[in-house]
Amino acid sequence: MNESKDGFVSTTEVEKRVRELMDSENNNSTVRERVIALKEGAKATVCEGGSSRVALIKLVESWKN
Repeated sequence: MNESKDGFVSTTEVEKRVRELMDSENNNSTVRERVIALKEGAKATVCEGGSSRVALIKLVESWKN
């Protein structure tokens, strides 16, 4: 995506990219697969023993001491 000088992406640019994703069958399946993989990865981080859960427990323990 093309950013403006202030670092923001224009609404026109976002709209263009979203339409590209919606119009392309191949991109849709690829995007869906990536989203599903990211979803599963995110779920794993908050499960028992997941990295986010472990980090949060360590943070809470550091506050207790």
